[in-house]
Amino acid sequence: MRTIKRALSGLLLAAVLIPVAATTAQAGGTKPTWDNRNPGNCDPGYLCVYKGIEYSLDGVGIAKFKRDNPVWSDTDNRYIAHEDSSWFNNGFPGSYSSVEVFADNGYGGNSFCLDTGWGNTWDSVANDQGEANRWRNGPC
Repeated sequence: MRTIKRALSGLLLAAVLIPVAATTAQAGGTKPTWDNRNPGNCDPGYLCVYKGIEYSLDGVGIAKFKRDNPVWSDTDNRYIAHEDSSWFNNGFPGSYSSVEVFADNGYGGNSFCLDTGWGNTWDSVANDQGEANRWRNGPC
């Protein structure tokens, strides 16, 4: 009887922990600081990427991405690849309004997603790691 109770306790604990592990895995290990405060310098329809935290320019311009970009290094905004520290989604509400930012070329590695009107002002895991973005149909 005691063995059955231990087995049931173990199964119960596993059932509780599995959703937590799945949520963490989906987050890709990132630790974002979400913010719905518009920085005021991001044109409508774009994902704006900033070199500094809190939407700071840190001596360079704002990298603006309107479409999917599997390799930031191959765009006019190549200067921001692996130099990014904050991000704001000023896309239009509706289809393909959410955007996912990836650490690796070709939409690989750690990632985080921003719905329209939301930003990530600092992310200790994603800092200086960005290399791609993809717009998503529907919310994050």
